[in-house]
Order: sequence, then C-alpha cells, then structure tokens
Amino acid sequence: MAAHDDKEIASLRARLNELEAERGTLSERLERLQSQAATGSVLNSASASVTGESRAAEKIALFRRLFAGRTDVFPLRWENRNTGKSGYAPACANEWVRGVCGKPQVKCGDCPIRRFLLYLTK
Repeated sequence: MAAHDDKEIASLRARLNELEAERGTLSERLERLQSQAATGSVLNSASASVTGESRAAEKIALFRRLFAGRTDVFPLRWENRNTGKSGYAPACANEWVRGVCGKPQVKCGDCPIRRFLLYLTK
C-alpha cells in the first residue's frame, strides 16, 4: 500500500469523525426544536409577557398553563420525617382507611380502589 493511500485513509477517517460529530450536534438541535414546537409557541409568547412586575393573577395563569394537570382533583402535601422527602399526591377519600387502603404495601398509583376527593369550583 502506498503512502498516498494511507494518507487518504486517515483523511477520510478524520472527515467521517467530523461528520459524525456534526450529525450529533444537529440531532440534538433538532430534538430541542421539536420539543419546543410540541410545547407550543403560545406558551413561549405567554411566558415572555409575564415578568417579575406582573400581577399575581397573570403569574398564576402562566403557571397553570405551563403545569396543566387535572382540574377535578386536588393535591395534599406529604412529608416523610425519617428521610426528609416530601411531595404531593392526589387527595384520596380511602387513604389510610383500615380494611380499604393497602398502604404502605400498595402505592396509591397502583391502587384499584382509590377514590379521589374532587376539587369543587364555584
């Protein structure tokens, strides 16, 4: 094999490495743009108009749009004093009811007889 062939092989490998790196960068950019498009330009424009000086009602409305979830149930905060972990879970009428609730063996998300307490609006 001639030295010219070795040089060309090295050059082609280097170019392929450059192209693979560029492909990775472009793939990440495409994924990011698709994610933003899925979120919707409405949210982007709405969040741009809300500032620190905005009224509380506007901030709450933005928060609700960004973190939309079920409006028929409401959460209760829980805290584990031993581990310091905390979070929110939907309020359940059957929670810790003896003979009905399977806690702590059955997680609320897996419970077949959960009965959410409904958030009633005016």
